[in-house]
Amino acid sequence: MPARPHRLPLPLALALLVAAAAACDDVGDDRLDGPTPVGDMAPDGPRDVALDAADPIDRGADDGGARPDASTDGSPDGFAPVPGTALVRVTLDGAPVEGARVMQGGTSTTAFTDAAGLARIPLDEGVVGDLMVIASHPEARQRGEWLYDDFEEPVLLALRRFGPDDPTYRFQDPGEPRRRNTTAQCGHCHLTINDAWFGSAHQRAAQNPIVHDIYAGTAAFADAETCAANGGAWRIGRLPGRDEPGGRCYLGDGLLPALNPECGDGPCPDPQETGGCADCHAPAIDGALGGRDLLEARGIAHDYGISCDVCHRVEAVLDDGPPGIAGRLRLHRPSDAGPITLGAGGRLPLTFGPSHDSPNPRMGSVQRDHYRDARICSGCHELDAPAIDRGRWPDGRLPVQSTWSEWRDGPLADAPCQSCHMPPEPGAANAADLQAFPAALVGIQAGWYRPPGAVRRHIWSGPRVEVDAPDGMVQRAAALFVRPRREGDRIVAAVEVRNVGAGHALPTGEPMRQVLLTVDATCDGRPLPAVDGDVVPAWGGAVATQIAGDDWRRWPAAQVGDVIRVVQISEGWHDYPGFGPFGDGTFSPAEKGMPVERFVGAAAVIAVEDGAVLTEPALPEGDRAYLTRGGARAGAPGFGFARIMVDGAGRIVPHFLARDVRSDNRLLPNGRWTSTHAFDAAGCAAPTVVARLEYRAWPWDLGQQRGWTPRVIEMARVAREVP
Repeated sequence: MPARPHRLPLPLALALLVAAAAACDDVGDDRLDGPTPVGDMAPDGPRDVALDAADPIDRGADDGGARPDASTDGSPDGFAPVPGTALVRVTLDGAPVEGARVMQGGTSTTAFTDAAGLARIPLDEGVVGDLMVIASHPEARQRGEWLYDDFEEPVLLALRRFGPDDPTYRFQDPGEPRRRNTTAQCGHCHLTINDAWFGSAHQRAAQNPIVHDIYAGTAAFADAETCAANGGAWRIGRLPGRDEPGGRCYLGDGLLPALNPECGDGPCPDPQETGGCADCHAPAIDGALGGRDLLEARGIAHDYGISCDVCHRVEAVLDDGPPGIAGRLRLHRPSDAGPITLGAGGRLPLTFGPSHDSPNPRMGSVQRDHYRDARICSGCHELDAPAIDRGRWPDGRLPVQSTWSEWRDGPLADAPCQSCHMPPEPGAANAADLQAFPAALVGIQAGWYRPPGAVRRHIWSGPRVEVDAPDGMVQRAAALFVRPRREGDRIVAAVEVRNVGAGHALPTGEPMRQVLLTVDATCDGRPLPAVDGDVVPAWGGAVATQIAGDDWRRWPAAQVGDVIRVVQISEGWHDYPGFGPFGDGTFSPAEKGMPVERFVGAAAVIAVEDGAVLTEPALPEGDRAYLTRGGARAGAPGFGFARIMVDGAGRIVPHFLARDVRSDNRLLPNGRWTSTHAFDAAGCAAPTVVARLEYRAWPWDLGQQRGWTPRVIEMARVAREVP
């Protein structure tokens, strides 16, 4: 074998790694102190594995015996050397183990051990960095052994099963771009990953103000006067992320008051039912996993939401059960004692991840496939509620968030979620950013070089984290096609909306989200009046609604400048291709819940006196009239796509109050929908039709009630001149 650079003996080299960590760690941080045992844990702290401080991977402590003696032919146990290969023996808790994966660090060639724990692997001398063989087993931390010029066969790799989950473990500080000066923080080495994660929807999951308003039944109004003016009650209650209570505006539906009637319409100081929100939004609350109150989140749990120390504790993803860390995501926190300088709070690190060759003791890596095949995403991005109407929902499940199953059952299921939401990071040499640390030792210390793009951006790009806007993920998801034609003095435009980029429905996830299409026509910049065609449904936003038979002269909430839109409701129903029973033939068009509405006319409010309005032009007759303002789009020429959840009275409500899904016409992967619209173009030589597609994070009405700043993204815009 060609000569390799000189290396220190393994115990000494690893001891130096620990010493180096200690030199730059701030071990005074009280989060690095030893654990406080609770429950049935041993009174003297975490599980003790007799760790030698000079050798943090417990070298040879359970190797099943001494290294084999050389036989008379000069090879150990009679194994004849094969040039360019290494014979490896793997034990697990002292016994030979079958099926362990063996590989050379930095390569992709692997072998599996036989019943005697033996496997032979080829060696690639061209790999930059340490020449090391590594064993990977699903029940043990990975272990490596450097190969020297005179190494003997078989090379022994003694693995030890990791201990049970430790509920006394305290989730560790991930660091952030401006504060990651110690190796106790993941961001100290994983710079690129930390940069992308910080500011992501995952990092902000526990502090999202919209989530907290829906959770507690509060609004964004910041003082008692504004709160009262908008119909709320200013009361002292618990505040997100803070120990001291403070004033909040209690207004509208909330999960806590809905599940805990004793709370009334105010604060819930000690809720018995928490709805499982924290199981996904604040999984790093220390102690018992799951069932925690979202308002318990403090410090790391609140500030960093879904952090490294949560995602990379996921030992398994179950196929069924509730979402989050009390259900489908099975977390495993380390319990084996280890040097505090390794950064796991006095435990031997235990990290689950995608790679089989990460033997650095600072990581304590164990490989899991779910980090590559996207099953980990299913742990939170799928939520059902109990269904009351078993005739309509025979399996007893009311779909709330179905992103995972939309993707799984769709045409892009071969491309995991990471393909779009964690795009490649070609500038990163590996997950530990070798390119940023020229003095780092390639191999056990800093990992090996990976192929370009193998490292994924931990950004989870989407509507809450726009990448390269205005050409972000949302803008790439949909396309518009406008086909206008003349019919006498009218322009008739067919507008097709396609889901061209998403592997799930548009929109997906939280059912408050909407995608709205609006269609207008102009002549030399002057608006042309709409005279017929499809419209944005009522849930597109209205200040007030009246039906035929009401007094349309009186609109108590009207203001000058408002627009009243009038529609006609036909006897038909839209037969759209939706998700599940809305598209598989189970539901009839009427059961799909979207009546056909056609545009009749619109008028601007030019005067208001004691609730009586004067409009220009006069309001036409119709079946329904919508008073609209600003971003309210109900009745406008266009269309809308959403999952609409209702309570027993048919009122559109948040999912925790829902008893049915009234309609679900969201665009499935590769799905399309065409609407038609007519405008009066008499006397116009060169009219133009303009179609716009908008993503909305929540309904206009709900945002107005709660005082939320609108979050609207223009997904697509197309203008077509009419020949």
